[in-house]
Amino acid sequence: MYPRRSRFSPEIRPGNARQQLGMTIWGCVFLASIVVMFAAFVLSGNFGIRELVCAMISSAASLVCGICCFVTLPTLVRSMRDALQGPGDSRPAIGSFILIAAAALIGTTMVVTGGGAFAEGYEDARTGPQTKAVTSCEKYFTVTERGRRGSTYYRNYFTLHFNDGTSRRFEVTTDAEDEFAQPASPYYALYQACVVRPFTTSIVVDVYPRSGIIKAIREA
Repeated sequence: MYPRRSRFSPEIRPGNARQQLGMTIWGCVFLASIVVMFAAFVLSGNFGIRELVCAMISSAASLVCGICCFVTLPTLVRSMRDALQGPGDSRPAIGSFILIAAAALIGTTMVVTGGGAFAEGYEDARTGPQTKAVTSCEKYFTVTERGRRGSTYYRNYFTLHFNDGTSRRFEVTTDAEDEFAQPASPYYALYQACVVRPFTTSIVVDVYPRSGIIKAIREA
């Protein structure tokens, strides 16, 4: 007969089962947050409520991902402590220390940036955009950048001065170099005011003040 296995043996004791379940849940949440963050970034677009909602989803996923990094710290600390107490090579302890530092740094960065961006997006969604008349547009230029797998995208920069004396610099990423110049583009009126007819075209923008996302642009 085979020896009877105790229910408190290392293979099946309740503590190990709970730990394995916790690691499985952690892994699922961590991977899901990364997928959601990437999907929100891809689908965000560059204009309006869609960009605001996707920015909030992405920042919330970043916050969750940062919290997951902090959750791993106790396990990593125990691993380093066990490595220090054991005989022999100290490299496992050094490796655990590097992982602890990396998890703490990445977790802090993602929690701070994700939490701050989500708070800004939430306040913008709660209070709504502000309508501002633009008095002038300057420093408009486009930078061509290469992405992975040979993709090309364009960063459009411009500074708007408003009638209340404030100004703000904007950055909008587009897939086409001449997207601003297309009549169907939501930025067409802005292009007219910044490039084509800078001294004769007056525009009004609806902008979310904290995130800087533009909801609408129209000629005054």
